[in-house]
Amino acid sequence: MKLEELVYKNHDKLNDTDLYIWQYILHHKRQCQKMTILELSQVCNLSHTRILDFTKKLGMDGYSELKVHLKWELDDEAKFDEQMLDKTIVELDDTLHRVRHMDLSKAMKQIDEAKRVFVYGTGVVQQNAAFEMKREFAYRQKILYVINGRVEIDTLLRSVSKDDVFIIISLSGENETSTNLVKFLNRLSIPVISICKEGDNFLSRNSDTCIQFKVSSFKTGYHDSFYSSTGHFFVIANMMFLKYLEYKSS
Repeated sequence: MKLEELVYKNHDKLNDTDLYIWQYILHHKRQCQKMTILELSQVCNLSHTRILDFTKKLGMDGYSELKVHLKWELDDEAKFDEQMLDKTIVELDDTLHRVRHMDLSKAMKQIDEAKRVFVYGTGVVQQNAAFEMKREFAYRQKILYVINGRVEIDTLLRSVSKDDVFIIISLSGENETSTNLVKFLNRLSIPVISICKEGDNFLSRNSDTCIQFKVSSFKTGYHDSFYSSTGHFFVIANMMFLKYLEYKSS
């Protein structure tokens, strides 16, 4: 059982001092794994018996068992499935080919004829992709307006019309702000072009055009953090601009 699980299981036994010790260990696992009980007690400014009491409350025989747990978890964190590197490359390549062979003529026509094109990204990376899309389309004198946050959305929605087009960038396709935005736009019959991961989600069901991509989530090898490649957003932004150039030249 992981240390986090042991702390959760025995939480009722722990006092404020125990939780203080735990917080230090949680955020300094690698250093603590190399410390003696006296060294840990010194950095926590506590007696070594308080450290020992903490380990006992977790059901351990003593401090040495705590260090064994830390070693197991650090060894597990160091593991990275190297196959994920190849899988990520395959998925990015799939996105390239998928967008290349999609019929985006309707979306390109909507973008080209729109009075205004607004782009909204649901997170930091999505916003960066929105700005990249804006930068690329500017090469063809097509201005895209990137929306910054909910306050700007609320202000903007007072003046939108059917002559506008919205591009929504989301990983899950289920972000609350973006779903509320799309519901509003659908009621006004304002075109929506969305970008999100593959699957049956709100954006895929309620957009005029939805560009989806296949992406895997995997452990980074550090703590229990997970990672999904965000390169798909930028690949799609690049390919949309190329599709727009193709549309303009036809």
